[in-house]
Amino acid sequence: MTNVTDETQRQAAIDYMRQQLGSGKTLAKLLLEVTDFQTGTIAVLNAVPLGGTEIMEFSWGHVPPDEEPPQHITILGQPFLAYPKANAHEEFVELIHNSLQDAEDLCLLEHFLASAGDAWLKRAKSRVGIHETDVYLILGLADRAKETIEDARSHAECLPVFVGAIGRQPPDPILGDPVDSNISTGQLRTFAKTAHCIFVGAYDGEGYVVWHSDRR
Repeated sequence: MTNVTDETQRQAAIDYMRQQLGSGKTLAKLLLEVTDFQTGTIAVLNAVPLGGTEIMEFSWGHVPPDEEPPQHITILGQPFLAYPKANAHEEFVELIHNSLQDAEDLCLLEHFLASAGDAWLKRAKSRVGIHETDVYLILGLADRAKETIEDARSHAECLPVFVGAIGRQPPDPILGDPVDSNISTGQLRTFAKTAHCIFVGAYDGEGYVVWHSDRR
């Protein structure tokens, strides 16, 4: 994770984060409403070191000096060559893993493309929460295993918008049945007010912009 200290880069990152949140669903808009991004720390997660104007090119991927070799894969019995892109997924999973320290810690990942009636939700390995038509992947202390976090990330992360936050469990808990846990606006608002880490997808799906509060 690289902290952004240059004021021009920092403001650009805040503007990008606010734009992503404004394009998101209920939780994203509540986070935008209650969070003062001028306080706290702004950082980026990216597989490729970024400098100068590159760090502010949030919509573009950045090719590493040595690209990963192609991999042979099989889909429906047909062989293909896959060209993997360097990404910061492992570092992102580590961030979530390190943030889930006690029973009150909670991470919500907003799924931009999913809807409450989607059939795949019944097969999801992660805990799923529903707010009206919004879909959220839920991670608590019991979900701290890195494989579990990666499952949730891979389910929820999509283009053009990926939003999530880490905060505290509301007094009326956002944890219930893993398939059909209904979340109220009040629960989301209470959670948003406690959020000490907010992240959005960046760099064409290869990285993230992260805000950390001064409080924990």
